[in-house]
Amino acid sequence: MTGLRVEHPSDGVALVTLSRPERLNSLDDELLLRTLPDTFERLAADTSVRAVVVTGEGRGFCSGADLESSGFAQPTSLEAADYVARTHRTPVIVRRLPQPTIAAVNGPAVGAGFGLALACDLRIASPDAWFGAPFVTMGLVPDYGVSYFLPHLIGTAPALDVLLTGRRVSAEEALALRLVSRVEPDVVAAALDVAASIATSTPFALATTKANVYRAMELDLVAEVLEQEVRSQAVALHGSEFPDRFARWRTTVGKRSG
Repeated sequence: MTGLRVEHPSDGVALVTLSRPERLNSLDDELLLRTLPDTFERLAADTSVRAVVVTGEGRGFCSGADLESSGFAQPTSLEAADYVARTHRTPVIVRRLPQPTIAAVNGPAVGAGFGLALACDLRIASPDAWFGAPFVTMGLVPDYGVSYFLPHLIGTAPALDVLLTGRRVSAEEALALRLVSRVEPDVVAAALDVAASIATSTPFALATTKANVYRAMELDLVAEVLEQEVRSQAVALHGSEFPDRFARWRTTVGKRSG
């Protein structure tokens, strides 16, 4: 695939690497409209994959939409709206993937690149990483899900501080804002370690935990969230892998407490 690689470095783990290092992994029309969404849709349907890591080749994660992409030159507002809507397949698919996703942010994550990182469930940054949403500085508004994901992650006021100024957020500040969970020198290796740990769990447990957490952010606690937890836990307790896994867990706990 042009501009993208998919590898399987360990059992149950997929590594998706944006591969346009000469353009800081910016997203051209092919990536925005076809390659990225189609790739994530295939991963969503791949039951052998239990965790997905997303990163960029070279010194950048993703610098956003390529300035030569046709999105910046649509002849009418209706055609511009259609183009942007079609690019938005990717952040929706990434958020809805049954597998947990980890963005290994190895450098600048800007614009749509910021949105891609935000759409992932976890973000790990390198010390050289930084985040930016410079839409307003170009007379534009945030898209690619940025205006939804960012305030949900760090709160309304901090998100508006970033979005209304278009300023850069360093890895250190991102950690303080809880935008990333950690800063690691070898960010891809760290993300793959986390993914490998995640991949030891059952697909049902992973997908349902992820879905329930996101539902809990939007739904009523008693009428919807706890009821969903009841239904999900009942299914999990009668899952085919639960008895053996639970027995191993009890044995491990007993050894630690003995």
